[in-house]
Amino acid sequence: MTQDIPVLPATRPAAGGFAPGLQAPRWHPARQGRQGDWPVALRPWLLDQGSLTAKLMVFSQGEFRVRVLRQGLARPDVSERRCLGVGPGRWVLVREVILMGKGESWVFARSLLPLSSLKGRLRQLRQLNTRPLGGFLFRQPDLEREPMEISRLKPGQRYVPPSLQRGETLWGRRSVFRLEGRPLLVSEVFLPAFVERVSL
Repeated sequence: MTQDIPVLPATRPAAGGFAPGLQAPRWHPARQGRQGDWPVALRPWLLDQGSLTAKLMVFSQGEFRVRVLRQGLARPDVSERRCLGVGPGRWVLVREVILMGKGESWVFARSLLPLSSLKGRLRQLRQLNTRPLGGFLFRQPDLEREPMEISRLKPGQRYVPPSLQRGETLWGRRSVFRLEGRPLLVSEVFLPAFVERVSL
C-alpha cells in the first residue's frame, strides 16, 4: 500500500459517502435512459463530453474553486469495482471534492484511481490539492472516455454530503477515463444550488 496516502474511514456521514445499510446510487447507461425524466435544464450538462471544469469556469464567470472534502485510500463498492476492473479487497485512491461557483456548492465530484494506475503522469494525481482534476485530464492528448452513465439519487442515500442534498432528488453522471490504458472513474452530482442557477 502507498505509504504517503492516508486510509479513509469506511464511512463518514458528515462528509458524504454511503454508510452500510443505505443504498448506493444505481447507474444506468445514458443511451438507455429516459431523458424525458431528466430535468430539462440539466440535460446538456449530463450528456456533455467535454471538461465540466472548463464549462463551470465559464458559467461562473471565473468565480470557480475546488473544495476538497477528503482524499485517501479506500475500497470501492461493487459497481465501482466493475467499472475499474479491480477485484474485491483492492484499494484505490478516492478523492471527493465540491466544485464551487460564485461561492455556491454546485457539483459533488468523486474520483477513484486504482493504486496500480498511480504511475507515470498519473502519479501527480496523488497531490492535486485544490487543483481541479479536469484541468489535468483534458490537457492529455491521449485521453479516452467511455460512455456516460446517469443516476437519479434519492434523498438520504448519503453518496453526497447530507448538508448539500437539502432533502432533494439529485442527478449525477459518471464515466471511466483512460490514460495510457489506465482507468480512472469520475462521478459528478449536480447540487440544488446549481440546478437553480441553470433553471433561471
